[in-house]
This record gives sequence, structure tokens and C-alpha cells, in this order.
Amino acid sequence: MSTAKEELIQLIEEQPEGSSQEEIVRELLFHIMVQRGLADADAGRVITDDEMGRRIRLWAK
Repeated sequence: MSTAKEELIQLIEEQPEGSSQEEIVRELLFHIMVQRGLADADAGRVITDDEMGRRIRLWAK
């Protein structure tokens, strides 16, 4: 298993040569958000689509 630093270095190295700093940071943040979402799903911290719809309707009020 790789360390967090090794994982992020690999992600950076996979980016095209012409990538801007903003594009690289955006890709790193996206990766982190996906990892957090997968961890939440694995831990059962999820809600149904119906519940999400209910919450969105409440926010819109």
C-alpha cells in the first residue's frame, strides 16, 4: 500500500506536461473527494435518493 504522499505524486506525474497548477490541484482535490465518498459509502454513511430530494427541497425554501 502506498502512502498518501506517494499516491499524490503518482497522480501529479500522470497529468499531461502542459497542465497548469490549477488543473493539477483540481485533479488532486477531485481524487481526495472521491476517496472520501468511497470511505463514507464503505462505512454506511449514505442516504437514499428520496432522502436527498427531501433535503434539497428543504434547502430551496
